[in-house]
Amino acid sequence: MVELSSFILKINVLLFFLISVASSTFTTEQINALNNISTSCGFQWTSLECGATSTSPFLANGIKCDENGDINRIDIDVAPGSICGLKNVFDAFPSLKILYLHNMKVSNVPITLYQHPVLEQLQSISTYDFNISSDNGLNDWTKMVSLKYLYLQPVVGVMPLFPTSIQNFFYHSDDLPPSTRFPFEIFTPNLTSFYLQLKVAPINSPSIQSTLFKNAANLQTFLLYCNGYSINFSVFYKLPSTLTTLQLFLLNFGANKTMPRISEVKWDSIQTVTLNSLGITGTIDPEFFYLPNLRIWYSQNNPNLIGSFTSEFGSRSKLTQLFVSDTAFTGSLPDDILAGGLNFLDITSTNIGGNLPSSFFCLPKSVFLSTSSSYKILYDQAKFGTMGTCSPVITNITTPISSLDFSIQIKGTMLGAFIPFLSISMENVNGPVPLNCQVQQFGTLISCSNPFIYGQGTLTLSVLNDVSPAPTSSIPFKYNVPTIASITPVSTTGGTATIYGSNFWISTRSTDQNNYVRLINDKGNQIECTNVKVINAYQTLTCNLPSGIDGGIFVVSVSGQNNTNQAFTFLYSPPSIASSSPKLIPTKLESIITINGSNFWNDTSLVKVSIQGIDCAVQSVNHTTLTCKFPKTPFILPAGQLDGSITVNGQYGAISNLVTMMDPSTCPNNCGINGNCDSDVGMCVCKKDFTGADCSLSTINSTFEFGSKNATITITPQLNDGKTSMKLYLVSIIENQNEIPIDQWKSIKIDEDTWSYQWYGASEKNINVTIRQNPKSSSDAFISFPLNSFTYRVDYYSGDSTVNNPQFLFEFDQTPKECQNLPISFGNPTGSSVDTRFFNLNTYNVEYFGRFPKVAIINGANGNGDVTTNSVGTSGLFNKMVTRVNAYDCKSASFEMDLTAYSTAVVREPSINSCITPESQNQNTIKKSDNGWKIGVGVGVGVGGAALIVSTFFIAKQRVKLNKTQTLLDKKLKEINNNL
Repeated sequence: MVELSSFILKINVLLFFLISVASSTFTTEQINALNNISTSCGFQWTSLECGATSTSPFLANGIKCDENGDINRIDIDVAPGSICGLKNVFDAFPSLKILYLHNMKVSNVPITLYQHPVLEQLQSISTYDFNISSDNGLNDWTKMVSLKYLYLQPVVGVMPLFPTSIQNFFYHSDDLPPSTRFPFEIFTPNLTSFYLQLKVAPINSPSIQSTLFKNAANLQTFLLYCNGYSINFSVFYKLPSTLTTLQLFLLNFGANKTMPRISEVKWDSIQTVTLNSLGITGTIDPEFFYLPNLRIWYSQNNPNLIGSFTSEFGSRSKLTQLFVSDTAFTGSLPDDILAGGLNFLDITSTNIGGNLPSSFFCLPKSVFLSTSSSYKILYDQAKFGTMGTCSPVITNITTPISSLDFSIQIKGTMLGAFIPFLSISMENVNGPVPLNCQVQQFGTLISCSNPFIYGQGTLTLSVLNDVSPAPTSSIPFKYNVPTIASITPVSTTGGTATIYGSNFWISTRSTDQNNYVRLINDKGNQIECTNVKVINAYQTLTCNLPSGIDGGIFVVSVSGQNNTNQAFTFLYSPPSIASSSPKLIPTKLESIITINGSNFWNDTSLVKVSIQGIDCAVQSVNHTTLTCKFPKTPFILPAGQLDGSITVNGQYGAISNLVTMMDPSTCPNNCGINGNCDSDVGMCVCKKDFTGADCSLSTINSTFEFGSKNATITITPQLNDGKTSMKLYLVSIIENQNEIPIDQWKSIKIDEDTWSYQWYGASEKNINVTIRQNPKSSSDAFISFPLNSFTYRVDYYSGDSTVNNPQFLFEFDQTPKECQNLPISFGNPTGSSVDTRFFNLNTYNVEYFGRFPKVAIINGANGNGDVTTNSVGTSGLFNKMVTRVNAYDCKSASFEMDLTAYSTAVVREPSINSCITPESQNQNTIKKSDNGWKIGVGVGVGVGGAALIVSTFFIAKQRVKLNKTQTLLDKKLKEINNNL
């Protein structure tokens, strides 16, 4: 014990001084005291500063300081051959908390030490005596009010009176002093550990009473070695619940030496019991061995103590050490006596005998020697039969083994007692792997950590009991086969596949004939997936596939075991469309369409393109781009939008909105050779000097008359001596179903071709109209404008509040006024009677052509929105159109429309006979509109508002009337569209 304590002391000193604080300046008194210590004890300090040690590497001397630089620890290790005692110098170290002494011969304890007020730890381990007597003979250490840890060995002299602050007490004396005593005063709630070893009994002390433990409510360890000290055994029956160790040696229990009944004691918290050489008599209740926390039991050298082991000892006892030598124990040993984890057993010099437990058969001879240190079983061989044969048998194991199993259970008989004397391994195609195991049920159940080697093979258990060859048992094992749950798509150009599943490898490893990832394609070819990496142990891995289009089954082989019988079907990524051009294709004309995307492969014979169910013959293809020829096809409803899909090697790609056919109603004749169909504008956008619905006509000279007080423009074609003209003006705005008439404008002439008109309403609401005649071809934000046309631009500001879906009522007035409704042809999308893009009206040999916006600027230059325009009423003079800006929370909106005229071969004489009056021909009079149109656009009429009727009903009625008078215009439209 002295050697071990000395070693611990030196290690502690080394650790303390490796972390010592920075150097500090010591006082002269401290320097003198330190020099006094080193000189008398035969060593030399490396320096006189914090962190100093001995110049000798074999001595554990040191000085340590606190954060303030004050010395709080001194270690004194006396050099061999030096006679060193304690000097009365410790008042020089007022902050000293720890004093460790090694190999010091203490003749007396100086007053500056045993009255030190802050010292917390005092330890002396030596081959020399520590004379505990104080220098003034008072033997009173109670002024050491901070002392918590006291360790003295060996001690001579009279035991002093100790302070009540002590928590850990170790006092070992082999001296024969004239008198000694028991330190009752330290038994307070502070005490946690008590160790007292005296060669003779404390003859001057009173006997210990049970109240001793009541005073030490936090006591954890109690050791009393005192030859002949008279104590009543019952003192130790009821112990504090905190006590875990009770060790008693050589005490005199007097007349009451009988082992108590289990019901008489309160030892449930006890982990270690030592009752050696106490002269105990009677029979020990077996229930003592089954105490819930008991792990170590010593009751040696009690010759009259009777006991035996019941058959349930192995299943109930949790003892790891049991020593009952030199007792009157009788009977036999249970066959499973080692089952509860018993590692040390000494039953020598007892009456126990009979057959040896079969569990002993599988242990090496070294276990039965007294020199054994790890596992030891000692018995009187003459009292037992011969050692039997160890024959382990594995009956079954966990199978199949999963990657979710953290352990493998091995069941059988005679599987051994202690793991160090067992060798357990698993061997598959990759070779043997030793297992890390624990005995769960003695001799019948062993639990081993799953090595995750996978595959299948043999598990072998060998018993290392000095028999050659070693007793062995084997059994086949099998892991669950790898299972693939899913695989991420891989491009036909090749790439990384991420495989999710179970029972893969624990970590990345090199591939070989037993460990691989392969694609067996539909043609039977085995494609290696290379660069295999484990991303998530057992569950996720990645590998690289080469380019290809042939799918098949994906196979993972782990340690020779694969998923062929549960193969996962794999397909390369299907073709995917990203974009196409052109977006608009002509009606009834062949078109070459270019499609961009991925996974198209590179063989035209394996690629098919279907557009709205119509084959588009593939002309060329690489992995990301293909071209195909779309045949002549009539316009397809609805709206000419055609979905397309690509099939590569029989694998279908997702359907995508691929192209849009040019609507023959809004882009007649596919806009011919002088224009382009613009889906954003919603009609043909003509080249310079061309106009008309299909951009096939040229404009004629016209005169333009701007309104001086109203936002009007009148176009008069220079044909027929000006017999016909068309006037356009903004009549009103509709906000939240309320019509606001606009009849007071401020006009500003910008230049000869441009006038600006301003209107201001309530709450800072205003409208600015810009009318511009186009003496030459030009363009604006959304569209180009032909020669001799005029442009009508509206800039609207809602004022203090926003408006949802504002509407604008326009009126087109024709001269001459006709007796019947004007036979206007509206350019609506095919199949629709709304969303007018343009209109045509033939009068004499003049055709008026007006275009309406499809887009507008909403809430500033950065926002665009769509616009719809519809006719809401016609008469013999006018055509009313409402333009709706489709935007919620509209603060501002800007849009444009235009009107032009050109000559036409489709001559129509206006219906003017017997219906024209001079008043109706007055060009300076703006017509007051009736309320009929309001129903169609949801505008309230009358006080309190009228019921709203869906606009399409009204428009449909008007178109029925128009159809009766549109024979010539319909004929013209058919000519334009080549009878589409």
